[in-house]
Amino acid sequence: MEESFKSVEQLSDQPLGKARQLVRVAALLHDIGHCCFSHAAEEVIQKDSDHESLTVIVLTQPDLFGDLLNRLFFPGCSDLAAKIIRLKGLPPQLQVLRDIVSGQVDADRTDYLLRDSHHCGVDYGLFDFRRMIECLTLRQDPVGLGGLEIAIHRDGIHTFEALILARYQMNTQVYYHRLRRIYDLYLKEYFKARGKVDFDAPQKVLQYNDVTMLATIMQDANGSGAPSQPWAKRIRDRVHHRLVFESDEDTGAAQIKRMKLAFERIQSENEDVNFLWDLAQVSIHKLLLPDDKEEGDFVQFYVIDRDGREDLIGERSPILRKIPRWFQVFRIFADLGHDQKPLLQEIADKCKEYARA
Repeated sequence: MEESFKSVEQLSDQPLGKARQLVRVAALLHDIGHCCFSHAAEEVIQKDSDHESLTVIVLTQPDLFGDLLNRLFFPGCSDLAAKIIRLKGLPPQLQVLRDIVSGQVDADRTDYLLRDSHHCGVDYGLFDFRRMIECLTLRQDPVGLGGLEIAIHRDGIHTFEALILARYQMNTQVYYHRLRRIYDLYLKEYFKARGKVDFDAPQKVLQYNDVTMLATIMQDANGSGAPSQPWAKRIRDRVHHRLVFESDEDTGAAQIKRMKLAFERIQSENEDVNFLWDLAQVSIHKLLLPDDKEEGDFVQFYVIDRDGREDLIGERSPILRKIPRWFQVFRIFADLGHDQKPLLQEIADKCKEYARA
């Protein structure tokens, strides 16, 4: 490992120490470009870029973190940390650092599954992360560019399976829960209504956080006439649309097309009711499996036996072959209150009927 890092100019002296500093900086700051409310608002506020693009700006711009990181750690630290996050121009010898920050068993995923489970009061995201870390190892990149790849010992297969299953359950039960999704929709509409004037420069995006933006939402909810006021009021007062239809968790393209037609039909039949539809979709994993006909953008993650034998984890794990790669759910919401249960049930029954037609 030391020789691999040493071949990178900025790490030529004290390669392991500088690599350790570098991966810690990248891990600590990799999400610093997130806007308020994270992914919920990113599609609007950072529509023409994303949080990683802003992270790179923060890390490399001299008057932000660029000069500071180079001065605190070593010359070129800010540039290399940005490349680990964005990948563009990353030396192959440092790919292993990228895998630690963003990969199939990265520190970020391990952390947020456990942390979110704790703060949400659920057990879906729990797995034996200590055992998994103990079982991680490295393998030489067979291409011959001097890079290293993260792999896992055979004894760690079950903990890796638990990680992927935890990711699947947290996405289905927490991150893409119907109520969270409807408030995501409100946040998007709220930020669309406010316009981009408050977020048209990196410094403006960075000056807002969840707390300051919540205060702004509270103020906007008390206003009148502003386009953002109805959405702010819904968020503040928790006056949300009710779920009237939800597809299975593995909805295909043909089903989605049929459900969109069902949405249009139910909307035309109930002109006095405001409806919203939502397609929640997320990738659970991108591991290459035996049944895949071509590599595509799948990840080749290896299991290493005690005798040095290497196999793709998809070939050794029947569990991974059963966990869906994608979670995809189509939902229809109606702006109806608890006092309108008969109409709510009638619309829900029609949605199911039309979706099957």
